[in-house]
Amino acid sequence: MQEPGQLELRRYLRSQRALTAQLVEHESLDQVASGFLATVAELLRWKAGAIWEVTEGAPALRFVSGWSVPKLDAEPLWKLSRELSFERGVGLPGRAWETGEVVWLADVRRDPNFPRRPAAVELGLQAALAIPVPLGPPERVLAVAEFHSDAFDSPSEDLIDLLATFADQLGAFIERRRAETAIRAGEQFKSAVLASSLDCIVGMDHRGLVVEFNEAAERLFGYRREDVIGRELAELIIPEELRDRHRESLQRYLETGQATIIGRRLELPAKRSDGSIVPVELTVTPLSGSDPALFTGFLREISERVETERVRHHLAEVVRGSQDAVLSKDLEGVVTSWNPAAERLYGYNREEAIGQHISFLIPMDHKDEEKEILARVRRGERIETYETERIRKDGARIDVSLTVSPIEQPVLGIVGASVIARDITGEKRRRRAQEFLVAATRGLDASLDLTETARTIVGTAVPELATVCVADFVRWDGSIGDSVVAAADPEVAVRLEQIRKEAPLDPNGEHPVAQVLREGRPMVWRDLTSPPVVDHVAQNDDHRRLMTDTGYNSAAVVALVARGRTLGALSFLHARTDLRYDAADLELLSELADRAAIALDNARLYQERDQTARNLQRGLRPPRPAEVPGLEISVVFEAAGEGIEVGGDLYDVLPTEDGCWILIGDVAGKGSAAAGVSVAVRHAVRGLTREIEDPAEVLSRVNELLLEGTSLNDFATAMLLRMRSGASGWTAVLAAAGHPPAIHVGRGGPAQLGGGSILGALPEARLARHEASFDHGDTLVLCTDGWLEAGPPATHAEPEALAEMSHALSSLELDELTARLRSDAIVRGGGALRDDMVVLAVRPAADSRERRDEGSARTGQLSPL
Repeated sequence: MQEPGQLELRRYLRSQRALTAQLVEHESLDQVASGFLATVAELLRWKAGAIWEVTEGAPALRFVSGWSVPKLDAEPLWKLSRELSFERGVGLPGRAWETGEVVWLADVRRDPNFPRRPAAVELGLQAALAIPVPLGPPERVLAVAEFHSDAFDSPSEDLIDLLATFADQLGAFIERRRAETAIRAGEQFKSAVLASSLDCIVGMDHRGLVVEFNEAAERLFGYRREDVIGRELAELIIPEELRDRHRESLQRYLETGQATIIGRRLELPAKRSDGSIVPVELTVTPLSGSDPALFTGFLREISERVETERVRHHLAEVVRGSQDAVLSKDLEGVVTSWNPAAERLYGYNREEAIGQHISFLIPMDHKDEEKEILARVRRGERIETYETERIRKDGARIDVSLTVSPIEQPVLGIVGASVIARDITGEKRRRRAQEFLVAATRGLDASLDLTETARTIVGTAVPELATVCVADFVRWDGSIGDSVVAAADPEVAVRLEQIRKEAPLDPNGEHPVAQVLREGRPMVWRDLTSPPVVDHVAQNDDHRRLMTDTGYNSAAVVALVARGRTLGALSFLHARTDLRYDAADLELLSELADRAAIALDNARLYQERDQTARNLQRGLRPPRPAEVPGLEISVVFEAAGEGIEVGGDLYDVLPTEDGCWILIGDVAGKGSAAAGVSVAVRHAVRGLTREIEDPAEVLSRVNELLLEGTSLNDFATAMLLRMRSGASGWTAVLAAAGHPPAIHVGRGGPAQLGGGSILGALPEARLARHEASFDHGDTLVLCTDGWLEAGPPATHAEPEALAEMSHALSSLELDELTARLRSDAIVRGGGALRDDMVVLAVRPAADSRERRDEGSARTGQLSPL
């Protein structure tokens, strides 16, 4: 019979063998955990156990697995274990991790640092023990094994030693498996690197034979890996002319350790399987600790880079030779490159400019400009022909046109901007001058009033061309005056105009205006501050004070000459500024003066013609109809054009002892010729009606007069009406010569009275004759064709429309009736008329006696002559 000690030893040995077998068979802690717990717990007769793993970098233990005897369902305890976080010092496992020693509890119910107490008590588990794996310093702990039982005595030293043995075995297993995992991971990583590397990786041994050839190398050189392993590298990828040097370098390194290419980055040609040559970048590294020597070569195709470098070099030469200033800057605005043209444009050399912020070129009044430019560059925008100003090294301000393009790198994105600058100072000055002349000329055409045109001229020049601008005119007697002034300070303009008014310039004096008008050429006075010049320019003490107060310093004077006539002179003055006029400015100022002179002369001619037109208009028609006792007469005249466009429409009212004559007519054409015919017709009728009582006879005589004329347009339409007041009321005899019919609105409705042929066309005029009598309230309406033909053809009216409208308005006051007819024509004309228009209405006055019987009214019978 065996002794108890022998039995325990045999149990221990069996447990050791079982544990060893498990550790050999399994690959991970998760697989071996349950077997380890069962082996140790059965050996020590414990009820349940669990393993926790220390994961590198994790703040808490990882619950790996739990075990319990078949009769005990410890899953509630393990579920709670998974949910809780056991950091160093927390709970039983955490204390074993923290101390690196065995920790035991005789009664978990009395331990405050046992978070799973309720679950353990419910399962009847009272005692607990935790073993660090392995025992020792806490930093070496790889796992913690804990065991639970319903009763427990303090562990003996033998038990501690036994547990330490098991813990060491498990610790060695964990360390070994982790090492193996790391090795496998390293091999996998190496394989992944080789496979995924964009660089070609080629391994070579001490004999120069290929031992590694990755996928990138296969793609670049055109060989399969299995076809090149074991072959000499030199024969495969090194061009023939470089093979001997390669072999000599390898031999020298093996014999002496001296390397010519190892550890260096070289750019060399390499040969593909098809014999083509490709540029590569090569780095060779010996494999540390290898014996015999092994080498790893890293190769990268650089065809694109070589081409990029070639293009970059070419572009650098282009930039260096460019006539435009080219510079670059980073995203903070710091200058990073500067070509020779930039040196010439801005005056700074390369060393002075590079490293400075671009603001050293920017005027203070443009200081916020660079922020916006850089913001647009960061957004990837290209800025084309951006016109601005820059400051040269010598302080001069110049106009430049900038083209700004983002500089983008494939990986870093936008890293800066290139700037191409072109000096446009001269070009912009010419463009400004041209734009100014165009704008000024447009303004000069805005008015045909002479004074208003002069004010536009001088006002246009301030402040673009001058601080003060003066237009002086040559009067009819040769004196110089009637001056018009514009100034940046309106008070200066008022003072100078008053001075010129009180003291006109002497045409024989030394004033600059007098000198220019005498010599007939423009002049410049660069310095108006010198005493001799002040004496010549100042007209009197008031003028001298004005010059001092305003700060005159430079002047240019040009003559105003149009159509061979000298109208006056324009003076341009700079004041309180460093600007000075010079000879180069006279071209622009002279051209402006030429255009101004034409505008002024046009205004002068217009005023003369307008005055002539007004005189003619007075001959065509009276300003208002003459008053005739017993009659109401209302006339509306509407001129279609400006004053000089005299039309041929006419009317007249000639009172007689028993009534009056009423004439309305229209002469062909426009202008002074038409006006002359109109005046002749009107005055002929006035003379003939003193001797002749028959309207038709009067118009026949007018026809003879027109036939004698020499103009091709001596034609006229007319309607002459002889009205008499008798015992029975007002009667009328009317003669019509091709004129729009008159409308007689009586109690029976409207009637048209017209017909005949135009005057001046036939040797014997064919006239229409009408007779009519007027009851109280009857109205007679006459008009020229300007009323009928108002607006475009689609809006023209027929005589029937005039009759209908006159009838509808006949109850209104006579002035209101003619005003309504005028308004209708204006509306149809879109607010303006294409031809002159006369509308005349007449009716018996309200206090005239009604002497006609009801129904005796008659509208007259057409009676051709």
